[in-house]
Amino acid sequence: MKTSETPKQQSFTLPGVNHIEPLEAAKTIADQDAFIVDIRENDELEVVQFETSEIIHLPMSNIIDTYTILPKDRPLIIACNNGIRSVKVVNLLNHQGYSNAVNLDGGIAQWYRDALPIIVKAHEDNKHGGCGCSCGEGCC
Repeated sequence: MKTSETPKQQSFTLPGVNHIEPLEAAKTIADQDAFIVDIRENDELEVVQFETSEIIHLPMSNIIDTYTILPKDRPLIIACNNGIRSVKVVNLLNHQGYSNAVNLDGGIAQWYRDALPIIVKAHEDNKHGGCGCSCGEGCC
C-alpha cells in the first residue's frame, strides 16, 4: 500500500497522518488487504455510498465510543466526504495505537472523480444544494 505524508487532493492535513490516493486505495481493497472506514453520518449515507463490501461504517459523531472495534491487523482507509474529518480521525487513531490507519485523500468526492464505484441514492431533501448533504463539507 503506497501512502504519502502530503495529500494531493486536499489541503488539510495534520502531522503524522498518512494519505492514500483513491486509485491506490481501491487496488488495496480489491486485494482484500484493507477496509474503508466510512466516518460519515447516517444521513450522508442516504445520498452516496462506497460500492464495496470491505467497509465499516462508524459515524464520526460517536467514533470515540466505537473505534475499539476496528482491527489493528489490516490497513484502515478512513474516509469522509472530502478528507477533512477523516484526517482528524486518523490522528485520533494514531494516538490510540492504530498505526494501520490512513486518510483517503480527497474523500468520497475524489473517489467519485476518479470514476471508482459508488452508489448514488435519490434524495428527497435537496435544500442544501447539490446532492442534499448537510455535512457542511460540500458534496461530491
